[in-house]
Amino acid sequence: MIIIDFWIQVLLLSLLFDILFAEPPAFIHPVVWMGKMINVFTRGAPVRHRKIYGLFMVIFCVGAAALAGLLIISLGTGLLGLIIAAYFLKSSFSIRMLLESALGIKKDLEDGKIEKARSELKTFVGRDTSRLDKSQSASAVIESLAESFVDGILSPLFYFLLFGLPGALAYRMINTLDSMVGYRKEPFVELGFASARFDDIANFVPARLSLVFIFIASIFFGKPADAIKTCINDHKKTASPNSGWPMAAVSGALNVRLEKVGFHVLGDGHNNPQSFQIKKAVYIVGFSSFLVIAGIYFIGKVPLIRF
Repeated sequence: MIIIDFWIQVLLLSLLFDILFAEPPAFIHPVVWMGKMINVFTRGAPVRHRKIYGLFMVIFCVGAAALAGLLIISLGTGLLGLIIAAYFLKSSFSIRMLLESALGIKKDLEDGKIEKARSELKTFVGRDTSRLDKSQSASAVIESLAESFVDGILSPLFYFLLFGLPGALAYRMINTLDSMVGYRKEPFVELGFASARFDDIANFVPARLSLVFIFIASIFFGKPADAIKTCINDHKKTASPNSGWPMAAVSGALNVRLEKVGFHVLGDGHNNPQSFQIKKAVYIVGFSSFLVIAGIYFIGKVPLIRF
């Protein structure tokens, strides 16, 4: 019971860190350290047998992240152990920065600063933003909010619930590997193959669970029935087997058409999004994130289903 209560405290303190400080400086950010480890492997990648090397890279990096979690656990349940564990757990998810970034772009769009919005979008979405108009920019922000709810919030906390801090850090390493090398273009086609597949597997369950949280949030901030309908109809339209679930659900909840030009259209029967609808998407993702935290807290507090 004491151990379980300790990890609930870790969860709540990590949330407080996120609310108060958002992201720590790069030089002390665990995810930045993960990126540096991945870069070492990427620079040393051989010309031949790159798929095998990429698989070894995943196994080593994910193992190192899980081991780091186990070492932190070994610090015990005292105040120092609590603070360090919460700091590392917080590094596995990001709520405040995600929501603030979206609202910042919304303000730029409403102020007519389209070039600034396009520039900010470069760090927010994985697409060419140089020619996006106001509506396309709003669409990109809403899509990224929805997708990031899964890989930046729900998934790491899901694996924290299942496997504790080692699970959360292992997931964050998998997702970081995918974001750095999991591309279907050279020089990453073979090198990042294992990273991309592991990311698909890791997000499979959380992506589908996201519909539950988005549905509940939509009761207050959107249209829950349309969230389910659009998600069921359109979740397969994205290249990723997972990202379509939260994106299509948010598309339906807001009754907006989300398009990545040349790739997919979600909610095709709805109107193109306007900048004010970014704020509604922020409410849905923010409340969904609260539900995830509350759900884990509830599971930890109910004696019959304690993790």
